[in-house]
Amino acid sequence: MFIFNIIGLFMLAIGFGVAFGVGRIAGLTGQGPLMLVAGPLLIVSDTWYRKSRAASAWFRPGAGGSLFFAPVWLWGAIWFVFGFVYTLQGR
Repeated sequence: MFIFNIIGLFMLAIGFGVAFGVGRIAGLTGQGPLMLVAGPLLIVSDTWYRKSRAASAWFRPGAGGSLFFAPVWLWGAIWFVFGFVYTLQGR
C-alpha cells in the first residue's frame, strides 16, 4: 500500500526546489516565506495536472498528485496558510 504517488513526489520536489532556489536568491532564511512560495506552486501544478486530464477529479488520488491520501493542491493550501502564519510570527 502506497501513501503517495510518483506525480505527487515530483510536484513536491519541484515546488520546494523552486521555493528554496528563490529563497536563496532573495536571501530568505525563514520557513514562512519559503512555504508562501511553495504552497501556490503546488496548488497550481496539481490543479493544472488534474484539469489537463479527461477524467479529472479533485479528491481522487489517481487523478493527480497525492501525498498521504490527500491531493497535493490541498497540501499546498495548508502550507500556504502555515507560511502566512509563520511569516506573521517572524519565524
